[in-house]
Amino acid sequence: MSIQIQQGKRGLTDPDTARVILDAIPAEALDSQRKMNYFVKPRGRRLSEYEVLTVYAQPTPDWIPGGLDWGDWTQKFHGGRPSWGNETTELHSTDWHKHRDPAKRWHAPYVKDKAEEWRYTDRFLLAYSEEGQVRSIDPFWRDEILNLYLGAYIFNEYGLFNAHSAPSRDTLGDTLRFSIAMIGFDKVDNAQMFQMERVFLSKLAPGFPESTDAPKAEWTKGSIFKGAREAVQDIWQATYDWNESIWSAHIVYDALFGQFVRREFFLRVASHFGDTLTPFFINQTQLYFSQTKGITSDIFFEEGLANDAEFGDYNRRILRAWTDKWLPRTTRALQDFLGIYAKLPVIAGVTDKVSVEQALNRVFDDWKIDFADKVSYKFDKAAIIKTVLQGMK
Repeated sequence: MSIQIQQGKRGLTDPDTARVILDAIPAEALDSQRKMNYFVKPRGRRLSEYEVLTVYAQPTPDWIPGGLDWGDWTQKFHGGRPSWGNETTELHSTDWHKHRDPAKRWHAPYVKDKAEEWRYTDRFLLAYSEEGQVRSIDPFWRDEILNLYLGAYIFNEYGLFNAHSAPSRDTLGDTLRFSIAMIGFDKVDNAQMFQMERVFLSKLAPGFPESTDAPKAEWTKGSIFKGAREAVQDIWQATYDWNESIWSAHIVYDALFGQFVRREFFLRVASHFGDTLTPFFINQTQLYFSQTKGITSDIFFEEGLANDAEFGDYNRRILRAWTDKWLPRTTRALQDFLGIYAKLPVIAGVTDKVSVEQALNRVFDDWKIDFADKVSYKFDKAAIIKTVLQGMK
């Protein structure tokens, strides 16, 4: 029995097949749309490069609000969970792809910004070491406060960085994924900068340790960061709703506890101990905080979840409930942290109780305007500050 091999004919080489193909081509174009990414709704008058490269970068089924693809995922987690699903958050949206980073960053601009920040950091540290500015730092501030407590704060930032792992995976929109990942990377960048400061000091001040062993022990076992440690652990490991993770980390905890520790303690107090090094790094972290505020404000406010045309009222109720959950934990973290003032001399206008109370008022006033008012969240500022001040020994 012989094997019969059929010779297929291709349209490009067979005149009869080519004629059939040509006859089947309609006289008019099937689709008159000739613009790239015409299906993306721009935030401004026209699509930006950021939107072209980030919106609908992954396939999203149409049963996720704002999705354009048909059908279901071909690959699933064990148990049948889809790659992405609406069940991962309690909040609802008419379009999970509405978010835009106000700074319009994607991978390349983000890396460029980090490279520029490293270059001016390198120049600053070179000048600092050349001039011997480390000699002006009070040894007590350097060896105890910076070594132990700024060192312990590294783990606060590192824990918050890890809390972005699940949200950046589970979030339902591409621009959300970019933004959540970047504000998470900013947190680990903070941790790296503070450790870099400690390593830098170890090169300039003989005997100053670069090891994180003592700061880690202070973070895991000490009383100053006890409330902070418990809050960060729960944000990272006990929160499964990715929107709650971002809300609790950035809108409640970091906007209150983080702002007090960075801006009202280290930034303000450092100069009184001759420390001009720490404020340089703190100001970089404050830039990241400002950028994060722009991102989270767009996610939750502006055109985001709290003002969603269909689900806005419902979402605001959930956001207020989450604030009820995380504000007491943040209050405990602040109360515990105020124990650090017992280790410092009383300096009028800096470390005395009146000054600390003024600092707390600034933080809570900012929080009220930036976040609480936007979801109609009511709180007793005076009562909360009174509770926090009980931490001052």
